[in-house]
Amino acid sequence: MAIAFDFGTCNSVVARWNEVLKDIETPELPNLGILYPQPGENDARVIPSMIHFGEGDTPLVGSQVAGAGLVNHPGTFRWLKMDMLRTGGANRGRRVNGEVIYPRLAANDLVDRILMFVRGVFGDIDDELVLTVPVEAFDHYIDWLREAAMKRFAGGISILDEATACMLGYGDEVLDNEPYCIIDFGGGTLDVSIVRTDLSITSHARCRILGRAGEEIGGMMIDNWLLERIQQEQELGDKDIAAIGLSLLEAVEQAKITVSNGSLEASFNRFNDVTGRLINVTLTADTLREVLETEREPGMNNLYQHIVRTIDRAIDQARDRAGIRKEELKGVFLVGGSSLLPGIKDKIRDYFPGTEVHAGRPFDAIARGACLYSSGEIDQTLTHDYCLRSWNREIRDFELVTVVPRGTPYPTGKPVCSKYIKSASEAQDVLGLVIYERTLMSRPLISYVNGADGLRPVRGQERQEARHKALNPEDSEFILADPPCRSGERRFVAGFGVDKDRRLTLWLRDTEPGNRSSIRLRDGSRLPLPVMDLPVVKL
Repeated sequence: MAIAFDFGTCNSVVARWNEVLKDIETPELPNLGILYPQPGENDARVIPSMIHFGEGDTPLVGSQVAGAGLVNHPGTFRWLKMDMLRTGGANRGRRVNGEVIYPRLAANDLVDRILMFVRGVFGDIDDELVLTVPVEAFDHYIDWLREAAMKRFAGGISILDEATACMLGYGDEVLDNEPYCIIDFGGGTLDVSIVRTDLSITSHARCRILGRAGEEIGGMMIDNWLLERIQQEQELGDKDIAAIGLSLLEAVEQAKITVSNGSLEASFNRFNDVTGRLINVTLTADTLREVLETEREPGMNNLYQHIVRTIDRAIDQARDRAGIRKEELKGVFLVGGSSLLPGIKDKIRDYFPGTEVHAGRPFDAIARGACLYSSGEIDQTLTHDYCLRSWNREIRDFELVTVVPRGTPYPTGKPVCSKYIKSASEAQDVLGLVIYERTLMSRPLISYVNGADGLRPVRGQERQEARHKALNPEDSEFILADPPCRSGERRFVAGFGVDKDRRLTLWLRDTEPGNRSSIRLRDGSRLPLPVMDLPVVKL
């Protein structure tokens, strides 16, 4: 049975099947994890997702950082999952003990050391490792996480989206062959999946994903919103935020958790020893609810509207693919610490009247479900559109044209669609093919970033982020035309599909009689046309 690793923005969880107990366990990792209360009967063992680089050669990880009182130290990196999701860890580095450390290196070391501790607990094991990822994760994040884990688990590594893993983690409350909605609302992301299960295989589950959608919004974003409010109310300048912003952000997070667990209010204070000012803050349940109901910017949704919009997208996809409407769902499963925020469960119940909402395992359901997945099967579907860039004569600009749409089950077995590839100039003998990944996610705007100079507000153009990404910009010119093309000639016919390893595949033929055209492979060799089912890029 597999070991599962759920790498979270705020907390991570490791789970494994216990052959003696015939049950899933979240093992105690000495000096690394903490017990976290859940609404259900069992507390969850979680590992705080933080790493500290100090003067020694060995960094501190997880609960070791808080135990040493170093959570707000400049050498401590937190929220690394969001760094990797958004930028691939390319944000500004920080100088620590004379060395510049970038988020990607910190994230690599954090994952590696957690898995090293797992090896220390279980010994030299050959078990499969199942990694969980957000529904809307771009490819660079999935590839990074797999590579970071391979040092300790060079054997079998599987990838499962967090929402499906959540449903499997609530397995005792799932009926056979019925549709369910899973809402995973954690520290960094909101993921929604509509699934149907086949529980006929003993102790394992076969899942069919009917619809899925996600947003990069979670507890970290809400902490930003709360700090933004405090900065306005307390009239704090940017220098105040740079000096004590990280300490305030930690206090805000803890106060939010206290209120989310049922307290009417939580108070804290922080002292700015540069200005000599004492800042006193009281966060009430009403204040937190008001922040969640506030539209962040003109035309932007508030938190509850973001949640409803994401559920709508997943249900629309399930309706289009399988004819499933929200009234037919047999249950809703909530997971992630942000699902405990005031009003969230009420909004979900209002959206699904008459449907049972399960919320007893917000912290460990994903890792527990990923354990069950190792011997089960998942009917995978694509979350994003995959596109080519094409010139639109009417608008006189380039636009993205979908060649493999979101919601497509894979492997496809044959081309999903076909397109003509045209030459752009006279006597062109090398043609390019750039594949774009596009999401419908409306990413909310972040208010602060933690950089080399401490926490700082983000304003204006710094906030804008693309909703599409080129997958092969440096490896796109691989179609060799022989003889060369004439300008604007629609000569090549391309078909696109997806294989079992989630790679975009290409069918390509040259319509020129007697042609000697070919594909140039990455090693420099050539493959004559026509080609069928050729992997081009990893999706």
